[in-house]
Amino acid sequence: MKDKFCSYYTNSVPITSYMTARLEIQENDVILEPSAGEGTFVDAVLDRNIPVHIDALEIDNNAIRALKAKYGSHTDIVIRKTDTLFDKLLDRFHAEGGYYTKIIGNPPYGAWQDYEKREILKKKYTGHYVKETYSLFLLRCISVLQMNGRLCFIIPDTFLFLNMHIRLREVLLTNTKINEILIFPSKFFPGVGFGYSNLSIITLERCNPAEAVENTIRIIQGFHSSAEFQYAFDEEERFPAHIQIYKMKQKDILKGSQCRFALAKSQYADLLCMKKTTLGNIADVVTGFYTGDNKRFIRVLNSKIKGAKGYTSVNEEQIYECLSTEGIQNVAEGYIPYIKSASGQRYLHERDTWFVRWDCDTVSHYHNDKKARFQNSSFYFKTGIGIPMVKSRYIRAFLMENRVFDQSVVGIFPKDSHYVFYILALMNADVINDLVHIINPTANNSANYIKQIPFIEPPQDILRTIHLSVKEILFLLKWGNTNQANKLHQEVNQTICDLYTSKAPVAGP
Repeated sequence: MKDKFCSYYTNSVPITSYMTARLEIQENDVILEPSAGEGTFVDAVLDRNIPVHIDALEIDNNAIRALKAKYGSHTDIVIRKTDTLFDKLLDRFHAEGGYYTKIIGNPPYGAWQDYEKREILKKKYTGHYVKETYSLFLLRCISVLQMNGRLCFIIPDTFLFLNMHIRLREVLLTNTKINEILIFPSKFFPGVGFGYSNLSIITLERCNPAEAVENTIRIIQGFHSSAEFQYAFDEEERFPAHIQIYKMKQKDILKGSQCRFALAKSQYADLLCMKKTTLGNIADVVTGFYTGDNKRFIRVLNSKIKGAKGYTSVNEEQIYECLSTEGIQNVAEGYIPYIKSASGQRYLHERDTWFVRWDCDTVSHYHNDKKARFQNSSFYFKTGIGIPMVKSRYIRAFLMENRVFDQSVVGIFPKDSHYVFYILALMNADVINDLVHIINPTANNSANYIKQIPFIEPPQDILRTIHLSVKEILFLLKWGNTNQANKLHQEVNQTICDLYTSKAPVAGP
């Protein structure tokens, strides 16, 4: 069940069984359930038939009534209606260095925090991202865990790699020993179906920094069903072939870029830990323009274009060529070609199918309208590389020339124009596609993640060869010779793969 607090109640026996087993419950444990919901984890703990004390906290009135009706006769279960993130008793336990020996839970994720509450949270959890509730619950619960106490949470896997969670990763890697992380599709979890990320179960112990950095984490993914979680308790050689296991030392993750968990059994992952030159060092990587009201200001070539529903077809007599950010002069209503969507092929953006209103009065409106975003305008009409913001299995990068591009497109503009064709090839290469998915496995290719792609300086002979090859690919595609263009792309792709593989460090034992 999902309620207004974004609580997803845990109704999966494989999940609760795995989590309570990993908690390693012992007699007289003092256990916290910080978002008790329907009491699923409380039930799972009680099923162990081990004498323990449980504090079950919950913010929702309906859930509190149900919990009290269910556990009212249990003297070792204390049910409290409270906001876990602000609870005064937990503040005291934190000040005392911890209280609970075990913590288990499924904290809310994605719950809306009003602006006033956000400001309070920013002061209480200084330096942390406060728009996401699950990360704050994790921080809060670690702070009230006894030294050597154990925690097991089910949460989205975005804490492993998103930039916004770097401070959380630092806390985890320096104050806890992360024993194990399972990563699995959200569909395993009843009632949940995220399109942007997987779910994870993290098991950790609170410890001192010296112990933390020497700890080795085991991360497991590739499960076909939650029933396969049982393999986590078997010898690794008995795991099915489709289940992947990664082992990482916490100190190695700390040394890497953004303290990110790079899950890849290849030398490509090691490239992300080198902290060498990135794409962001040699190119401006920016997001494009937003009208504030697309149906009003954007036109489509015709109704057959993908995504055209609800848009008006353009009057071809109102289409102009204009390269000015000030707009089309002396025209009451005029439109210019606009890059709004992904390209159907690599390298070359197809014919113009979208158009944005660009007469002077309308451009002035964009500047003054609070909803519009006339952002990164110094890159409008420049030569660069475009990739779609929404991630697909393979990136199809394309050349942008003399066009304004939409906020749904990430624009890459090399600081040295000699690199334009090389970076165009790079962004279409398999190795870069792999790296992008390692850097951020979620659904978006946002500019801040594209900037982090490692950039390997090619030798001059390779740079020149790729430049000429890309020039020929563009020519072939313009004339419809797709087969020959694809053959040439494969040669370029292999050259870039060889370059990145040869430069990647060999991981140690």
